[in-house]
Amino acid sequence: MIAATLTASAAAAIHWDAIIVGAGPAGSATAIRLTRNGLRVLLIDRGSMPRPKVCGCCLSPQAMAELGSLLGGYDSEPRPIPLRLVRILARDGDARIPMQGGGTFSREALDPLLVRRALDAGADWLPRCSVRDCEDLNGTVHLLVRCDDGSLEAPRENLAPAVPAMLHGELCILATGLADHVRIRSAATSPPVPQRRQFSASRIGLGATLAAEEGRLPAGELVMAVGRAGYVGLVRLEDGRIDIAAAIDAAAVAAAGSSARALADLVADACIAAPGLVFRRPLLAAAVRATRPLTHASPLVAGDGSRIFRVGDAAGYIEPFTGEGMGWALSSARILAESLTRGGSVGRGTGQAASEYRVAYARAFAAHHARCRAVARAVRHPLLVAGAVRAAALSPRIAARLLPWVVGGRSAAAPISTSETYS
Repeated sequence: MIAATLTASAAAAIHWDAIIVGAGPAGSATAIRLTRNGLRVLLIDRGSMPRPKVCGCCLSPQAMAELGSLLGGYDSEPRPIPLRLVRILARDGDARIPMQGGGTFSREALDPLLVRRALDAGADWLPRCSVRDCEDLNGTVHLLVRCDDGSLEAPRENLAPAVPAMLHGELCILATGLADHVRIRSAATSPPVPQRRQFSASRIGLGATLAAEEGRLPAGELVMAVGRAGYVGLVRLEDGRIDIAAAIDAAAVAAAGSSARALADLVADACIAAPGLVFRRPLLAAAVRATRPLTHASPLVAGDGSRIFRVGDAAGYIEPFTGEGMGWALSSARILAESLTRGGSVGRGTGQAASEYRVAYARAFAAHHARCRAVARAVRHPLLVAGAVRAAALSPRIAARLLPWVVGGRSAAAPISTSETYS
């Protein structure tokens, strides 16, 4: 476990340049970049490191390139497993398409790595600390927190403005993922704070990991399988375990009676053309975690002023077929850090930074999100997908050219620029 660098009471006595809530890839990457630009940064997470997450653990070429620019390389193990093949299954269709540039890396390895790099850069770290409320008031952001160590606690309702119960800073950056659990307070005279826009047809996420011997999945191969109730991705991680992540209809989970049975049923249905990739009995016994509905849109800049920002999945998420979530998180962290520090100081005006962040975010992600919406609609028709997969199996050259559009990857035939190569 990565120990805290200070106590909660000590953190309350400091006026931070930026307080980042959430230490996943987006939050930690933002902390690294802001700290390297001279800001005093506090990184908070309601859990400890390492901790499991529902995630496909697939790094797209975009994610690998972002990690390369952020970290420069690895000085120790573990390392990502390079992805060499995408295998797409749908009913009786089975297509194998070579790819380059991607990788697989467990969140139990990636997230602590990024937190440690943030600490190396000079950020402070406060785990097991849940943020309840965030308010931009008179040019300062105030966060009401509750920490497990008991040194900084506050009543649940009608908080008195006691300094020991609050953290203060110039900025608050919410990297709280799909949960986005922080309540943003607004002054009574202001209009209501805009809330997340959830898409009613969105699927939920289910995830589990199995022991290395519980399936016949080769390392370096990403399997994406489409079934009637959703789709599932399977990869072997750097430590040999098998990671399984699915986007599934909530009604299918309710009908199955449990998340584990729903995931097992989906894998059996979607992988009917490739039995034995993973075994049903251990999957039924696995600890399966679920997420909120995946597809949503949230304000990039929240609150009454321009001092509360969202980044990563908290900023918005479009149900991707595979491999792009962490790439989006890392890219949005870079875009936000560049918007905040352009000109050398966050003090140049958060209003200007907010405007730049909105524009740069839309420019970076609008086309990717539109493509993912189209793919998400298509994979809701497994018979149609099965026909496309059979055609791809018969025409591998055409399939390789279409692969980047489908999964956000790169075919093995496409060159990789030296700036994107991860050392």
